[in-house]
Amino acid sequence: MIDVRAPKPLAKAIGARRETQRHLDCLTRQIAARAGRQTITVRVRSRARRRSGPRLYHQELADRLVFERWGELDTLTCRLVLQEQIIDALERYGDAPACLTRDRRA
Repeated sequence: MIDVRAPKPLAKAIGARRETQRHLDCLTRQIAARAGRQTITVRVRSRARRRSGPRLYHQELADRLVFERWGELDTLTCRLVLQEQIIDALERYGDAPACLTRDRRA
């Protein structure tokens, strides 16, 4: 008899990983776009004022924005690593829940 419910935990884990990856990609795009807009703003202001002070460039702005949102980025990255481990365990041990497979090895 074929167990129809067996791939559901794996499918849920893959869906959760895909959603987390999508969120992380969205956050990365937001940071890059904001840094680009701020770079343009800084360049326009420096031309208007004609001052010769230090200029902020795109990478410096992106680094600053990443630092400001490091908590969210770190959380998503850790969640992604954990989901990868769960998916690997589900693929490796098949139908059995991870807690049962640990008991069998011990």
